[in-house]
Amino acid sequence: MSEPTEPPSERGTSVAAGNVLIVGLVGLVLAALMNADSLVEQAERKPFGWSRTASLAVWHPMQDVSNVLRLGFPRDVVDEATGRADDDTDDFEFPTETAEPVTTSTVPPDPELRTPTAAEPLRVWVGGDSMSQVFGQSLVAMADDTDLMSADLDYRISTGLTRPDYFNWPAHISEEFPESDPEAVVIMFGANDAQGMEVEGEVFQTLDENWTAEYRRRVAGTMDLLEDEGRIVYWVGQPIMRDADFSSRMAGVNEIYRSEAESRPWVRYIDAYEMFADDSGAYEAFLPDVAGDVQDMRQGDGIHLSRPGGDLLARAVLDQIEADAKL
Repeated sequence: MSEPTEPPSERGTSVAAGNVLIVGLVGLVLAALMNADSLVEQAERKPFGWSRTASLAVWHPMQDVSNVLRLGFPRDVVDEATGRADDDTDDFEFPTETAEPVTTSTVPPDPELRTPTAAEPLRVWVGGDSMSQVFGQSLVAMADDTDLMSADLDYRISTGLTRPDYFNWPAHISEEFPESDPEAVVIMFGANDAQGMEVEGEVFQTLDENWTAEYRRRVAGTMDLLEDEGRIVYWVGQPIMRDADFSSRMAGVNEIYRSEAESRPWVRYIDAYEMFADDSGAYEAFLPDVAGDVQDMRQGDGIHLSRPGGDLLARAVLDQIEADAKL
């Protein structure tokens, strides 16, 4: 008859559990050190405020240690092999001053879109922030259905013009457009831009005097960057939002878009704000769609467009493009 097996002692169990915990913590610290650059980058993308400051206070020292020990080397090798190391679009800077506004004595003739054919369809580019996703998909589908347009969609979630440290749209456009050479450009920013903006080490708050001046400069610079012979830019404003405070900020950025587009013959401002409001000018999710049937135009967040909402806005933009191309 075999001897009864002694149960493990409580001390042995606690030591084993402690070793597992220590190994786990060491693993987490090592993983953080190896990915310190990425963690710092993510922290820098946060809106300016205490959360961003606290995150950087934690990850910057980790990054310093990682750089000294060269623990980020394996990740650098992977990024270079996959092309991520070359995805740097932070080198574009707007000129200190934008061009003088166009006056009545210097207004050039309105550009005209080329009338396309099936053999040579009109090249259309649609881009912007997450608001461009559903709307852009609708516009690309509708444009392709005409057999007279070839449309591409390039949307980037959580982007805009206030945070080029996260994604620099003007730099991206400068690199992308010489190759794709779009004739009609549809662009939509704003939903992510109503946040603090850092300029030369100073943070300006949304729609205060300094913020407005700097944002206007960036909008004007982007519009000027998009100018090209035979090209028309369709700058789409933000729709009314369910949250009244957020909607007020969107109305503020829309006014900047409208006024800057007004002095540039190659830019058409598309007002989406009133398109998604009721007869009294208030937010309303349920509105007639392109077929006249009442549909829910918004997603659950009261910000983004649903498919019927995307179709409605896309139809309005496409109507303008077709009019300019004399279709």
